[in-house]
Amino acid sequence: MIVSMLSELSRYRGFNKNLDIAFDWLTKGTWSGLPAGKYPIQGDTVFALIQEYITKEHSECRFEAHRKYTDIQMIVAGKEIIEVLPVDSLEVIEPYKPDIEFFALPKGRIAHALMVHPEEAAVFFPEDAHRPSMKVGDSAESVKKVVVKVAV
Repeated sequence: MIVSMLSELSRYRGFNKNLDIAFDWLTKGTWSGLPAGKYPIQGDTVFALIQEYITKEHSECRFEAHRKYTDIQMIVAGKEIIEVLPVDSLEVIEPYKPDIEFFALPKGRIAHALMVHPEEAAVFFPEDAHRPSMKVGDSAESVKKVVVKVAV
């Protein structure tokens, strides 16, 4: 997992050529003003999903992970909490189907919690189960997020 401000993503260049393409796309601000939807960057190898939703109660959110893609999640507007745990520490509750697998909430294990604000990016590798879309505090709020899917 990597957590970084958008302006600092370039320090992670060279790690993987597909990540470099995604970092360049994000840094150029190509996402700015795009409505919700799917946007190809480099075919199915690198693509973006623009999402708009209302944050949820923590109990409504599930841990997820992706085997074939790294997720770069960047908040455009609003804020949310994303929890993270290693995939191998969780029990599968919904087996893998194209690009996603869901996990039970852990018993007796505290997750790493990130409060993500606009222009902060979190990079989740296949081994990083993440639980996005959780509300901050007592009030749900509207979030706009860019998720760039990067083939591993």
